[in-house]
Amino acid sequence: MEVIKSFEVFLTICFFYIKLWFIYLARWYEPPLRTKGSYNHTIVVLGIAFKLGKELAKEGAIRQSWQIYNRGEYKTNTEDWLHPADSKRIEKPELMSKLIHDPKYLKAEIAIIMLGSYDTLQKDPSLTPQDTLRNLELICQALKRTGNERKSIYLCTIPTAGDDVFLTEEQRADNLTRNLLIEAYAAKNDDGVLPGLHIDLASNFEMKRRNLYWRDGRHFSEIGYTKMAKDWIPLIKSDMVKREFALFRSDLGL
Repeated sequence: MEVIKSFEVFLTICFFYIKLWFIYLARWYEPPLRTKGSYNHTIVVLGIAFKLGKELAKEGAIRQSWQIYNRGEYKTNTEDWLHPADSKRIEKPELMSKLIHDPKYLKAEIAIIMLGSYDTLQKDPSLTPQDTLRNLELICQALKRTGNERKSIYLCTIPTAGDDVFLTEEQRADNLTRNLLIEAYAAKNDDGVLPGLHIDLASNFEMKRRNLYWRDGRHFSEIGYTKMAKDWIPLIKSDMVKREFALFRSDLGL
């Protein structure tokens, strides 16, 4: 039995690192664009939204082409995504600068933000829930003033699966506070930011399903990413349809 258990642990560790490598490579993978005349649209994700393109392709109400670009960076916190002008660091972060100078981002009509899960692990200096919220506000404002001025920005809560195993009681409480602050900010819509997916356990009981995660109970499995992709459809479908119709009317000169 001990041999079997040790082998299972070994496999779990192997699969975990394979997944990390896959996430890293996903930043450089650009899915082929399904061209339908000039009717093409772009979604950029600050984070990882695997399977979204596949699920969108199944949606009958979506008639034009949408390409999704994942711009996640492993082990980055919200401070790492600040615009250099908004950062107090001596060595300014570069991720936002690289993003806003990317031609793919410049034409993006929808931006999805899935950041903040690493903030609770940040040390020297640490990031409080209030720091996380302020950083997310600044990130949203930077996205709003660059690229397509009419873009929609969707802000997601922070996943909390596995917090009870991997985090201290104080860290767990901080993540709960972070998500409450994120929900309140998105609900106010002060910066034109819309509520994204609720992927934390406290606000979405469906995220408690064990098969949504790898064996570590923390990182999303293929089933988990598929579920999130399906959950995105009703949330952003009307926004996408309106943008498709606007482009169609513009093409007709109306």
